[in-house]
Amino acid sequence: MQLIYYGTDQLRMEMGLRGNYSDNDRQRVYAAIARKAKEALQQQKSVLVDATFQKVENRRVLQDIAKKAGHKPICIQIWAAESLTKKRLSETREDSEADFSVYQMLKTSFDPIEGDYLSIQSRDGNIEDMIQQAMDYISRCHES
Repeated sequence: MQLIYYGTDQLRMEMGLRGNYSDNDRQRVYAAIARKAKEALQQQKSVLVDATFQKVENRRVLQDIAKKAGHKPICIQIWAAESLTKKRLSETREDSEADFSVYQMLKTSFDPIEGDYLSIQSRDGNIEDMIQQAMDYISRCHES
């Protein structure tokens, strides 16, 4: 399966918004990722959007774009224990400077996910298993 990958962290950097997490800046990033996904989907390409999607409205926008382009939107939630999240966010990362305080802010305002989705727990050393779970889920979604 070939996917075009769009991540909000990379897009935030491209837009010169690294470190900017105001509601307005987040919405600008989500609007830009929606435009990119729409363009790719209209060309009948498969798209993977990597984002927090803490607000249900932002999820719905992408789901509607996929449906209008004739694709089935698939949602996969990746989560980790808070202790592991804190550890990971304390380390320097190339594509994001978000720290544990940003995580806590987003966590308190995270809207529940609606509809069907797969929830995968991230642990140290289980990336291959996570990928397999995701691929199996995507296959099942395409069969139904």
